[in-house]
Amino acid sequence: MPMEVRYIPSLVALSVAVAILASYVALNLAHSVWQSRGRAKFWWLSSGALAMGVGIWSMHFIGMLACEMPGMEMAYDKPLMILSIMVAVLGSALALYVVSQAEVTRTALAVSGVAMAAAISGMHYIGMYSMRMAARIEWNYPLVALSILIALAAAFAALNISIRLRQTPERQRLQLAASVVMGIAIAGMHYVGMLAATFVHDSRLEVHNSNLLVSDGLTVVVTSATLFILGLALAGSLGQRLWSLRDRQNQEKYRLLVEAIKDYAIYILDPQGRITTWNSGAERILGYGYNEIIGRHVSTLFPEDHRSDGTALEELRLAKETGHFELNAIRVRKDGSHFWANLVIDPLYDKSGNLTGFSKVMRDITQARSLNEQLEQRVQERTLALQQSESQLRTIANAMPVLVAQLDRDQRFLFANDMFCDWFSTTHAAIAQVSFKELLNDYRYPQNQPYIERVLQGEVVTYERKSTSGGRTKILNVTMLPEFESDGRVKGFIVVAGDVSNYKEIEAELKLAKEAAEIANSTKSAFLANMSHEIRTPLGAVMGFSELIASDETPLSERRKMIDIIKRNGKLLSTIINDILDLSKVEAGKLEIERVPVPLAGLLDELKALLDLEASNKDIRFTLTLADDVPPMIHTDPTRLRQILLNIIGNAMKFTPRGTVDIQVRRSTEHPQKIHFEISDTGTGIAAEQAERLFSPFTQADTTTTRRFGGTGLGLVLSKKLANSMGGDVYLAKSTPEVGSTFVISIAHGELPSGPGMPPEPPRPALAAGGPPNDLSHLKVLVVDDSPDNLILIESLLRLSGAKVSLATNGREAISRALEGAHDVVLMDLQMPEMDGYEATRELRARGYTRPIIALTAHAMKEERKRCLGSGFDEHLTKPIDRRLLIQTLTEITC
Repeated sequence: MPMEVRYIPSLVALSVAVAILASYVALNLAHSVWQSRGRAKFWWLSSGALAMGVGIWSMHFIGMLACEMPGMEMAYDKPLMILSIMVAVLGSALALYVVSQAEVTRTALAVSGVAMAAAISGMHYIGMYSMRMAARIEWNYPLVALSILIALAAAFAALNISIRLRQTPERQRLQLAASVVMGIAIAGMHYVGMLAATFVHDSRLEVHNSNLLVSDGLTVVVTSATLFILGLALAGSLGQRLWSLRDRQNQEKYRLLVEAIKDYAIYILDPQGRITTWNSGAERILGYGYNEIIGRHVSTLFPEDHRSDGTALEELRLAKETGHFELNAIRVRKDGSHFWANLVIDPLYDKSGNLTGFSKVMRDITQARSLNEQLEQRVQERTLALQQSESQLRTIANAMPVLVAQLDRDQRFLFANDMFCDWFSTTHAAIAQVSFKELLNDYRYPQNQPYIERVLQGEVVTYERKSTSGGRTKILNVTMLPEFESDGRVKGFIVVAGDVSNYKEIEAELKLAKEAAEIANSTKSAFLANMSHEIRTPLGAVMGFSELIASDETPLSERRKMIDIIKRNGKLLSTIINDILDLSKVEAGKLEIERVPVPLAGLLDELKALLDLEASNKDIRFTLTLADDVPPMIHTDPTRLRQILLNIIGNAMKFTPRGTVDIQVRRSTEHPQKIHFEISDTGTGIAAEQAERLFSPFTQADTTTTRRFGGTGLGLVLSKKLANSMGGDVYLAKSTPEVGSTFVISIAHGELPSGPGMPPEPPRPALAAGGPPNDLSHLKVLVVDDSPDNLILIESLLRLSGAKVSLATNGREAISRALEGAHDVVLMDLQMPEMDGYEATRELRARGYTRPIIALTAHAMKEERKRCLGSGFDEHLTKPIDRRLLIQTLTEITC
C-alpha cells in the first residue's frame, strides 16, 4: 500500500537555497579556474569540484529530509551514499575543467554537458537507492525521464553561462540571476525525481545497525558543513578575483608604459623563446607588425647562420644563470638588413619562483658603433703617431674640435688637448698635477664613475651627458677607450668628448616645428568645420522659409514672420560670404581700395541708426562722440570703413550682455593725418592668452561646438587687413576679463573740402521657390535643433506634408522625448548646447533605441557623413534643407 508522503516547507526552502548558493559558488569557481594557471588551476579545480559536488549532494540530502513519511525510520547505506557524493564531485570537476579551457568546442560542450547531467542524475538516484527503510520504491518512468531532462538542461545552462559570463562586463549581476535559475532547475530535477517515486510499505525491509540513521542532529551537521565549505570556497574565489584585478591593472599600466617607448624594442619571450609581446619600438626597429611576430621564435631575428645552432637558447640560458645578461650582437630586420644591437636579457619568475619567460630590451647601435669604431681607429692612429712624434700628435690633438685626454690606470692625466683644458678652465701644467676625480669634483665624478670603472675593465664606453663648466653648458658625447699592456692588462684610457649641443637643438627645433604644423593644421580644420556650420545654418533658414512662403497653404500672417527670418538670415549669410571673399582678396593682394570723398558725420549717423536698434534690444547704452578736430569730409573707401566699424562695434555689442558701448572719434595726436575710432565696452573681456592670437587667420578664442557666441572668427583679422590697406590699423588697446575691452581703429583720412555721398548698398538675394509636399500623415517625427528658426522651418515643412511633429531643443531633451514617445523617426541636429547630436545618438543606441535617426546638419563634408553613419545615425541630410529630399528620405527610411 502506498505510504503517505508529506513535505516540510522549511526544509524544501532550505534545499532550494542551498542549490542556488551552490550554483553561485560554482559560477564563481569556474571563473577562478579559468583565470588560474599551473598548479593554481589544479587546486582551484579540485576545491571547486569538491565545493560544488558537496553543495549539490547537500541539496539532495536536505530535499530527502524534507520528504516526511509518518512512522517510518530512515537511514542511508554508507558506501552508496559516499558513491553518490563522488559522482557529484566528479561531475562538477568535469564541468569546471571544460569551462577553464581557453577555447571550448561544441563537441566538448555537448560531451561534458551529458556527462554532468548523468552525474547529477546518478547522484540523485544512487542517493535514493542508498536509502534504507521499511518500504520499497515504485517508479513512474516518464517522470524519471523528465527529471533527467531537467538535469541535462541545468548542466548545459551551467556550462554555457560559465563560458559566456567570463568576459562579460556585467558578469556579477547576470551571474546572480543565472545562479537563481540554475538552483531552481537543479532543485526542480530533485523534486520531479521524488515525484516519480512511490514509497510502498514493506515489512520485509529493515534498517541495519551499519546504516547511517537520519536525525535532526545529522541534518544540522550536513547543512552547517555544506554552508561552511561553500562559504570558504566563495571567499577564496572572491579573494582570487580581487588579486587578479589588481594584477591586471598593474600589467595594463606596465603595458602602456612599454608601448609608449619608441626608441627601444621591448618584447617578452616564453620559457621556450617564443615571442609573446611586441611594443611599437620593436615594430619600428625590426619592421615586424604585432600580428606577424607574435608566437614566432626569437631566433627569427638572428642571422641565418645562427638560427639553428642554439645561439638563441644559449643566450637565454646565460640570462637564467646570471640573472641579467647583456651583449652586443648582429640582428636581422624583416627586410633582411643586418644591424648591430645592444641587448639586455632578464629572466622572469612568478611568485612561486617558477620561470615564466624572459624580457628583452634592444637598442639599434649601428650608427653609434660605426662612429665609435671610426673614432677608436682615429685615436689609435694618433697614438701610433705619438710614438713617432709627440709634438706632431699634440698639434693634431689640439686641432681636433673635441675634448681629448689620456689618463693612466690611477686616473692621472698623461695628456690633455687645448680644448679639454679650456673647457675645465685650467692649463696643461695644472692638469698634470691632478687626478680625474679631483678635476671633476665630488659632484660630477659620481655621475661618470660607473663608466670609468667599465673602461678600466677593458670595455669601450660611450654615453651622453649635460655638462657645465665656467658658466658654459654643453651636451657632450663621451667615449672612453681602454689602453692595454702587452700582456692584456688595462694601463689607462683615453677620453674623447664632442659637443653635440647643436644637433640636440636642431632636433628640438624640428620637433617644435612639427608640433606647430600639427597645431596649425588642427586649427584650420576646426575653423573650416565652424565656417561650414556658420554658412549653412542661415542658408538653411533662407531656403527653407522661402519654400514655405511659396506655398499657397501658408497663412499671410505666417509669411510675414517668415520674411523677417529670411531677411535676418540672408543678411547674416551675406556678411559671412563677404568676409570670406574679402579676406581671400586681401590675402591674394587683389582687393581694390577706393579713395573717394566721404562725409564722416553722415556715415557715423547711419551706423548709429543701424546699431541703436540692436543696442535697445539688448538694453545696452550706446553712445557715439565726434571730436571737434575731426574733419567733416575725409578721403577714403566708405564701404570698407563701414565694414570695419560694423565688425568691431558689432563684436562689442555681441560680447556685452549689459552696460555700455562707447565710440570716441578723434584725430590722432601722434599722426594728425589719421583718424582714431576708439570702441570701448563693458563686456566679457579677453584673456591674455586669447589676445595673443586674436588677429591670426583661421583662429578663434572658442572653437567648441557648444560655444556661447556664434561667428566665423574672420571679422577681426579681415578688419585689421582692411585697415592696413587703408593706411591704418586695428588693435586691442586694453582688455580685462569680465570688465571690458577697448579696440582702436585708425585710418588715413586724406582730408578734402567737399565730395559726393556714400555708394549704394549691394542688392539682396532672391527667395527660392519650393515644391509640392508629399503625404506624411502616417508619420510621427521628433525634430531636435537648438535653433528656433530651424525648428519652425522643419516643423512647418513636415506639418504641410501631414506629419505629426514633436520638438526638442537639445540632446538631453531629445533622449527623454524619444524614449517616452512612439516616434517613427528622429531628425537630429549635431551642434547643440548641453549635449550634442553625436552624444545623444550614442546614448539612445546604448539604451536600445532602434527607430531611425537622421542627422540634419549644416556640416556637408564627406568626413562628417562617414562620422555620422559610424556613430549610430541611419542617414545624413545637410542644411539648407531640400524639402523633396527630406520627404523622400523620410518616406524611404520608414518603409
